[in-house]
Amino acid sequence: MAPFDLTSTFGAAGSIVVLVVVGFGFGFALERAGFGNSRKLAAQFYLHDMTVLKVMFTAIIVAMILIFWASALMQLDFERVFVNPTYLWPGILGGLLLGMGFIIGGY
Repeated sequence: MAPFDLTSTFGAAGSIVVLVVVGFGFGFALERAGFGNSRKLAAQFYLHDMTVLKVMFTAIIVAMILIFWASALMQLDFERVFVNPTYLWPGILGGLLLGMGFIIGGY
């Protein structure tokens, strides 16, 4: 049953390798999709290109549905899933700073 304990399955070093491979794969997929292009990200903020919003929103909805159904079908123990607490103002400030950096990088 998920979530899986990578350390007991692969050991400490093996779990780090699995995490690096998954992270590399995710970054590679984003780069191949063009989300590493600062102009594309800046166009998102100027409402010229909504591709990033569509992809991220779709990913969030798909993940939400998969987590819900995996939990409902008892394939995921949701009690073992760590959910970060939400801090609204630091999130807003960080989003604004990151957004300004993307916009400046797009020039």
